[in-house]
Amino acid sequence: MRKIPVGATIAQAYRFAFQDFFRILGVMWPSMLLMWVPSIVMRPQMMALSTQMAAQDFSGFRNLWPFFVVFYVLAFILMLMQVIGIAQIALDQRKGPVWFYFWLGRPVWRLAGSVLLLIVAAIIGWILVMLADALLAFLMGLLGRLSGGGIPAAVLGFLAIVAMLVPPLAFFYCVVRLTFLLVPVVAAEEKGFALGRSWILGLRNFWRMFGILLATLGPFILLELALVFGFMFRGLPFPPAHASAAQKAAFQAAMNARTLEMMNAMNHYWYITYPLTIAVMVVFYGLCTGAQCFAYRALIEPEASAPVAAD
Repeated sequence: MRKIPVGATIAQAYRFAFQDFFRILGVMWPSMLLMWVPSIVMRPQMMALSTQMAAQDFSGFRNLWPFFVVFYVLAFILMLMQVIGIAQIALDQRKGPVWFYFWLGRPVWRLAGSVLLLIVAAIIGWILVMLADALLAFLMGLLGRLSGGGIPAAVLGFLAIVAMLVPPLAFFYCVVRLTFLLVPVVAAEEKGFALGRSWILGLRNFWRMFGILLATLGPFILLELALVFGFMFRGLPFPPAHASAAQKAAFQAAMNARTLEMMNAMNHYWYITYPLTIAVMVVFYGLCTGAQCFAYRALIEPEASAPVAAD
């Protein structure tokens, strides 16, 4: 089984995200426009809804739920369309500049079906993880009582912690194996079951895929943490460990007010926040999708170019 070249894949992904920035933007801007226009048109209603929800009033949400259902279904399809378009560039299926992209071909719907299947499997898998951990906790507790305390109980407690970590770690392992190469498998229009093919290609490459995920997602996670703790939580009085109901309510009210303040500021300075958001999204999608596609190419292309044995 071939190995994914970690360093080369990361370097190619970053090169792709920045050198092909405008080609990726050409894929993304029609979908972003379709997703942003409704939110811009309904900005007064959305701001009123935010104010109501900050005051623990959810009546406005009940009135707007049909809009949210249609909007999120549309956004889901458009996001998958963007990912397929970017993957086609990274896989060299689309040559030259891209000024406009809107294509709802078979790969988009195949990816949508795979993602929905993954969501169902993840829900079932997480329920099984919780049940397994609950069973392990019960059994270890029972054994701890039978051991009579002391060193045997401490050893059992340590073993219980280790055992309870196994199901969630196995869940995470399966998620990475199933999802990391899914987009390029679908974009390349490989035959058969896409999730199964993604799983097979990822064999003995888990830590390599995990390292690539850290290198591509890590900077954005750090950026989000910096924004959250540098702006949203800055100056807010955190409630003590054993806070009263009044203290918790005061903190929640302060958080709601800060969130509303930030939303107003983003809308007021739209000429800064919108271009900045677009640039970050283009780089984010380019990095993540590009890394997966270059890893896929490293696994597939040597196989495709290998000489065929004579009969």
